[in-house]
Amino acid sequence: MSSSAARTLGVLNHVAQSERPIGVTEIARSLSLSPASVFRSLDALLRAGLISRYRESSRYVSGPTAERLRRSVVARFRLREICLPYLRQLASISGDAVSLYMRVGWYAARICSVPGTSELTSLPLVRHPAPLGETAAGKAILAHLPKAQAAAYRKWAASLTKGRSEPKAIAFPLRAQERAVAAISIETSAPMTPEQLNGCSQVVANIEALAAAQPMLFGGLFDHLDPDLIVF
Repeated sequence: MSSSAARTLGVLNHVAQSERPIGVTEIARSLSLSPASVFRSLDALLRAGLISRYRESSRYVSGPTAERLRRSVVARFRLREICLPYLRQLASISGDAVSLYMRVGWYAARICSVPGTSELTSLPLVRHPAPLGETAAGKAILAHLPKAQAAAYRKWAASLTKGRSEPKAIAFPLRAQERAVAAISIETSAPMTPEQLNGCSQVVANIEALAAAQPMLFGGLFDHLDPDLIVF
């Protein structure tokens, strides 16, 4: 890969990871690049539809092509469609937003969300994947990995700087063949009652019963890859 292509991919990744529209100067400072180099990369990404100008300003967000690619990958997770009815049940019981996370390498990636009945706004469809140890859902997956994989994760994570933490949440692992392949996170706005917790636990148990009956439906797209090779 040429240095210009690598630079352009770096700029694209930086725009995609930003939780707000971002400008040339900020990108250049973060990536230690000249503003002129960043502008050339942004221009190429704009022409490819991978980024867009935010409301015709000088700031940038992910573009329609990147969003289509992202949604096409998310749609390939069969567990998403299987779990949606259960996520709606959990949102109804808890009153809070509920998200499904899949394990992708050493990361937990949110692949769908259902707004709770008490939510004024809905959560984004996906978020940038975070290392397993940085979110409630990721920790639920990590706690149910085989010992060898958990040790491999700790070795991989030792080189990372501490990331952002997720808002207060309760997470339930989804286990298939005695390992966690996914997790459901409930963004708790207030402590749940025992009745709510019992109801949510029963819904999760129903999903795991389905996983026991049809484990192939719960496979990940990237399970065949070495987790150390997957980078976001």
